[in-house]
Amino acid sequence: MSKKILLSVLVTAVLTGCTGEYIERLDNLDAQVTELEEQLKKQNETIAGLYTVLLAYNSRDFITGITQLPDNGGYAVHFNNLGDIVIYHGTDAHVPRVGIKRNPSDGNYYWTIQYGNGEAEYIINDTGNMIPAVGLVPLLKIEKGKFYISYDSRKTWQYLGDADGVNGDSIFEQIVVTDDYVTFVTSGEQFKIPTNKLVQNLYQNATTSNQNLASLSGLINGLLGSAIYVSSVKDITSEGRVVGTEITMSDGNTIVINDWVSTECPAIAPKKGDGDTLYYWAKVFSDGSYEWIRDSYGNRVAATGKNVEIPIVVPVLDKTDNMYYWNVVAAGDTTLLLGTDGKKVPASSAAGVPSIFKAVDNSNPEYIALTLSDGSVIRLPKAYSISFNPSALKMKESETKSVSFRIYGADSNMKYKALTQGKLTVSVAISTSEPGVGSVTVKTDPDFSVSDNGKVILVVTAGNGSVKTMVKGFSVTWGE
Repeated sequence: MSKKILLSVLVTAVLTGCTGEYIERLDNLDAQVTELEEQLKKQNETIAGLYTVLLAYNSRDFITGITQLPDNGGYAVHFNNLGDIVIYHGTDAHVPRVGIKRNPSDGNYYWTIQYGNGEAEYIINDTGNMIPAVGLVPLLKIEKGKFYISYDSRKTWQYLGDADGVNGDSIFEQIVVTDDYVTFVTSGEQFKIPTNKLVQNLYQNATTSNQNLASLSGLINGLLGSAIYVSSVKDITSEGRVVGTEITMSDGNTIVINDWVSTECPAIAPKKGDGDTLYYWAKVFSDGSYEWIRDSYGNRVAATGKNVEIPIVVPVLDKTDNMYYWNVVAAGDTTLLLGTDGKKVPASSAAGVPSIFKAVDNSNPEYIALTLSDGSVIRLPKAYSISFNPSALKMKESETKSVSFRIYGADSNMKYKALTQGKLTVSVAISTSEPGVGSVTVKTDPDFSVSDNGKVILVVTAGNGSVKTMVKGFSVTWGE
């Protein structure tokens, strides 16, 4: 082989090797630029998502759906009013972090920029002012290996630094997802957005509570002091399980009592006023203590009498932290519910609703027992049950006293007979105007003494073709 041919072969080999290495370097650089542009695209989309989160926070919007992207790459979020956004987690691309931070001097939110682990700094425009986080959304771009930002829809661009600068990071430092809220953390700020599940549960719970309050108000305003009685009782079911009780009274009114939910929330209940016999609405706490519900003039809100106002329990969104808390509306005034520790009571779907009725017991043949949240019991009489007033007597020798009675569901065909045990004489008087109402007059013998115990038994036959017989008695003991 001649020297010329050998030299030509060697030169070709060298040039070919250098060209391949050069092309490989160009391909790597091109891949890095492509990756950086892709991350920049995701960053801009996440910046737009951050802007939507702020709008949702300020407009009291709520989240109807949130799903995690494949490979834990971020979240797809749907807002009830503001629509869909996509949030990407940070990667190893060299992209600065744009965020939003509240300025404590004026309370407004402004756009910030952060490089790596440095402090988030407010973005300053050409006139030296901070950029409000309202109106336009900042955009990032790379041009000739340098980062630029625009905060006026690409009209002007501000230099941020070289594209090979410090490592970028997630715009959102943390996203916490629970059943009730989704919390977005950026630049040290927290934006807590309620979920659709929480909003629906709260208003359902409020409806349940207010339904119970309406039932309770009807009970304490005369049902027990009249001839009205229970005509039917049935369970309320939902999705195959019992969730409450429906009680129909003889006057046609229906009382709906939803099942008790154990909660630390204060309950609303009627309580007797100090030194009088009237009832007033009160907030009853889990430790048994209570606090009166008052109107705007400081007066207690009456739970009995004419034109009674029934309190309404409502969840209210607090603007200071975007969380729901329980409130009570009564007499045109809204009162924030406070716990025994003096703190606001969060309206969490997991914590339940301020409860009213704690238990419903239908086992007694004479009445249904309703236990309230404070432990007090209301008894609703059933048909043909007998009530005495008073329910027992203390008497001395040769003394006469009367006990009134009422038989629920009675008619004019009923027959009455009184039996005695002990040194007693009795007589029965029946009202001519109201069936089932009468009195038993009791007289003790001259030798009735402290060692004597007596009993009066009232036997009532339904009549009118019925063979039903009601029997009930009361005791008579010696004493004042």
